[in-house]
Amino acid sequence: MKIQEVFVLGAGFMGHGIAQVAASSGYRVIMCDVSEERLEAGLQAIRTSLGKFLSKGIIDAEQLDATLAAIDVTTSIDAAGKSDLVVEAVPEDPALKKRLFAELDRICPPRVILASNTSAIPISSLAAATSRPDRVVGIHFFGPVPLMRLVEVIRGVQTSEETMRVADEWARSLGKETVLVRKDHAGFVANRVNIPTNIEAVRMIEEGFATPEEIDRATGGYEAGVGPMQIIDNAGLDVGYRAALAIYQDTRDPKFFPPPLLQRMVAAGLLGRKSGRGFYDYSTGKRESYFPAVRSGEPEEDRAARMQAVLNRLLLPAVLEAVAVVEAGVATPEDVDRASRLGFNLPFGQLELADSLGLDAVLETALALHRETGHPKFFPPPLLRRMVAAGLLGRKSGRGFHSYAD
Repeated sequence: MKIQEVFVLGAGFMGHGIAQVAASSGYRVIMCDVSEERLEAGLQAIRTSLGKFLSKGIIDAEQLDATLAAIDVTTSIDAAGKSDLVVEAVPEDPALKKRLFAELDRICPPRVILASNTSAIPISSLAAATSRPDRVVGIHFFGPVPLMRLVEVIRGVQTSEETMRVADEWARSLGKETVLVRKDHAGFVANRVNIPTNIEAVRMIEEGFATPEEIDRATGGYEAGVGPMQIIDNAGLDVGYRAALAIYQDTRDPKFFPPPLLQRMVAAGLLGRKSGRGFYDYSTGKRESYFPAVRSGEPEEDRAARMQAVLNRLLLPAVLEAVAVVEAGVATPEDVDRASRLGFNLPFGQLELADSLGLDAVLETALALHRETGHPKFFPPPLLRRMVAAGLLGRKSGRGFHSYAD
């Protein structure tokens, strides 16, 4: 099947980004939303984005004009019937998405692939609202879409191999790097692995154990802008909250339950960079800390111990979840690490980190934290225990989740 025309449902932050990259890659695009005002806002965002690319010499004026000319807009969902591929990019509301998928199924010919840009909702639940579950797939972009390279292509329980192939080829034709999610797994790969770190970070702030800046500095990501709290602010606290809640509702695993502090901040409209304030204050145009210091006058030795504890509590839940994702056959170790590097601009993936630290050291630290806290989020998955028992310890043994020829 050849994709020529793409229907993007939703002109918001993700929708207009998807429309832009599809049009820039030579596809005809119809962008749909509920009002002319939203469509104009989406088009203006595309113009602004293309203008920045033009000023940097990434595109020329002819390419800018061709991209804009390839995009039509409409408030009628019926226009989806002319497309080859529909990409839904509406808010993370399962009931809304299911209703729209049922409507799209009625409108579109049987050959049309229906895709969702959901960041966490199981694809099979959306496919169940249609008569074509074999042609429903997840195509999860990361924002800002024109800048971020990662796309997760997610298989539902009944998604066909042909649909996966077409979706993967289409995403790669946009210049993206894809990670194939082989099982319908709430949160997929990148969010599933990284959300436990974000949740644990919020819990430490809620407990008064560390400030957002201390957490970001402990990971070494503060200056580079890739600390956990900066990532949450950039993505939007509301987006992180809904993604965590969707995984929790699917798994009932308490490590994904959004902490009260996150719920209160979302309710108060403190959504991160887009609202001007989240875990940092952006109202002056700069990122500024505003949470009060946790322990003024703390001895340096005590602070160093606390920062090590912060780092352990941040890293271990994500590392252990990455192991569990591999153990469940959702993705390969290579794809798990690539999803974290590309999706969150991290210097390395969680399994690469585990291999570098030594899987035996990871196991020992996890068991110690589990004994100390009694919390199941620190209990190591069977795969990790088996690998250590087999002497597959990572870099120092030549093989762990990856092989090391040197």
